Amino acid sequence: MKSFEVKQIGLGSVFKFHFVVGVVVGLIASILLLLTGASLKNLGIEVGTVVLGKQGPLQVGAALTGIVLGSLAYGLMMGLFGAIGALLYNVFARITGGIVVRLGDRD
Repeated sequence: MKSFEVKQIGLGSVFKFHFVVGVVVGLIASILLLLTGASLKNLGIEVGTVVLGKQGPLQVGAALTGIVLGSLAYGLMMGLFGAIGALLYNVFARITGGIVVRLGDRD
């Protein structure tokens, strides 16, 4: 059985990973929220969203810009929080020695 000790985590790689995951999750959530709002508006409930088929190109462009900017902002937040978590791990790993991971060999 081999043991490996994780003493440090790269902040840049953690930021990149969390940023990409955050952008994808934010994009999916923004699209779902836009579609939900549009569906509710078709039912007669006003929630401050836009119906893509019945509005002008300026409102459709604003909705798409909001989707892109919202997902980028969510990705940036996730990236920053992930990097802060990795930084905290590095500080405490320096004090305590890190995490030991034991891997079994397959024959």
